[in-house]
Amino acid sequence: MTEFTTLHPYDPLFVARYVAAIKGAMAPGDLLPGAPDWAEREIARAQSGYTRAGDGGEAGANAVSYSLARLLGATEPVFFVPGLGFTQLEAKVDRGIGMLLRPPSRLFTDAGLEMAAARAMPIRLDASGGLMGGAVIPPALTPRFRDHLEQRMDRLARRLAEAEMDAPACIGILLEAATYAAERGLGLYEAADAVAPGVAESYPPGLRLVAPDRKRLDRALRQRLEEASRPPREPGLLARMMGRGTRGKEAENGRRWGGNSDVTPPPERAPAPDSAPPSLEE
Repeated sequence: MTEFTTLHPYDPLFVARYVAAIKGAMAPGDLLPGAPDWAEREIARAQSGYTRAGDGGEAGANAVSYSLARLLGATEPVFFVPGLGFTQLEAKVDRGIGMLLRPPSRLFTDAGLEMAAARAMPIRLDASGGLMGGAVIPPALTPRFRDHLEQRMDRLARRLAEAEMDAPACIGILLEAATYAAERGLGLYEAADAVAPGVAESYPPGLRLVAPDRKRLDRALRQRLEEASRPPREPGLLARMMGRGTRGKEAENGRRWGGNSDVTPPPERAPAPDSAPPSLEE
């Protein structure tokens, strides 16, 4: 999957105007008065995809979802989340985020796109890569997304560290995107390859690119995330010799659990103190 994943704050009214421009009901230049020529080129590409999407073509539908991300990049900040869009976050780090995600088809049908064209859009970013838009968190759910990140912050930091990612920087950029959208009543929309950092030719006009940087975090938050992302400390020699960490029941019967594959039989139950010994005559 592409590493050039981005999150785009969006206003549903802007998406509706974008769909109107694709369908020819609005002049493309009116979407972006400051750069009308650039907007016309993007809308022309989306219109070509719209024609193919109407026949069920996935590539055409992807062109429609991709151009929306490009135009959003000219109107709102773009949060660069390398390898950690909603699709990757749900698949590799936190399944729980899935309850907040909606397919792009929902966003576009609500904005007036025909169902046949919207249904051709994949519900998440494609693992094989490509220019496309992906999952959506609607405006009503971005505050919950921010709360979700804050409540599961330590766990997310550990999971990201296990995946050899910069946990403080990654969680920081997700929090920035969630906070920006929640405070302004906006949704969040993921996209692949809408912007290539360092390649000026890929930038929409007026781009405000926000990249991960742990130095932007509050000091206390950064220290908390750094601590949570460190691997657990191994017990010292003395602790291992004294058997610290062994559960009470295991210490009593001299047996330690060996994992799910442990087939060691349990120890025999000791006879009750008042029970009579078995008779040798029987």
